[in-house]
Amino acid sequence: MSSWIHVCGIIRMNDLRASEDDIPDFDDLIGKECSYDDLMYDDEIIDDIKVNPNKYLPLGSEGSLNKSIWINDNIHHTDAYTISIFGDLRDCYEEDAEKIIEWFKMKCAECNTRDAMISIRVNTNEPIIWHT
Repeated sequence: MSSWIHVCGIIRMNDLRASEDDIPDFDDLIGKECSYDDLMYDDEIIDDIKVNPNKYLPLGSEGSLNKSIWINDNIHHTDAYTISIFGDLRDCYEEDAEKIIEWFKMKCAECNTRDAMISIRVNTNEPIIWHT
């Protein structure tokens, strides 16, 4: 039987942009997404994951977590971005949940984070919650 991790996280980022052109590359900042098909059939991505695993969102056997970005249209407002990180990872366990928490903390430290939280549930266990 497979073990699943269920993830729901959010990062609110401050930013004092000078223009619309200053929006960060969120694939570089948070990580790239990887689908089931990528893991099964795309040799270039498979090789890149082996060499550069930190360039990707946390992975399970059927793909990575997902991310969604909200950008505040008011460039003079300090609450500039909201990044949601979510999904279900197959063949991941309690120790993987702890690694995801550490990954999330590292990403929050690399961003200009206003506040953040993540909830991770391994199968039907009680959630592990971390927040700034």
